[in-house]
Amino acid sequence: MPLPPLTIRLLGPADLPAYKALRDIGLRHDPEAFTTDFNAGSALPAAAYATRLGQPPEDHFILGAFDPAGAMLGAVVCERESRLKKRHEAALVGMIIAPEVRSHGIGKALLAAFDQLVRQLPGLEQVVLSVTASNARAVALYEHAGFVRYGLLPRAIKIDGRYHDKALMVKVL
Repeated sequence: MPLPPLTIRLLGPADLPAYKALRDIGLRHDPEAFTTDFNAGSALPAAAYATRLGQPPEDHFILGAFDPAGAMLGAVVCERESRLKKRHEAALVGMIIAPEVRSHGIGKALLAAFDQLVRQLPGLEQVVLSVTASNARAVALYEHAGFVRYGLLPRAIKIDGRYHDKALMVKVL
């Protein structure tokens, strides 16, 4: 089933409740993908994510993917290093796609828009991320977008006594 056309744009303060709702779904549906647990994350107010909104988006931003009716289907977060020696680096954190619309190209579209935006940020030279190593679809999505694996963090998170490794990836711009 083809997905209707998407609108991908920077989120503003008015979008934070929709972002938080999507993030809560991600925390519940894919606990191994996040370092925050559902109980802690869902207890936060939407305003807690305001620090991820940069105006202009030089240090932090969230891109959202919306359907024609305005429903948020996916989001990706960029957090740039503030320390002078690390200003050349940003981290892609918190990529979330609503479970019911996965495998429809939303992640690919968000990553393409993310790439366009980070390439416009003065002095930014690379983007890093970590992804659950056992999530082959997510790893492949990031590889398709130009990220390469440079390491593995074993036992990165622990859920109900079970460890999950994180693949460490980088994209040089």
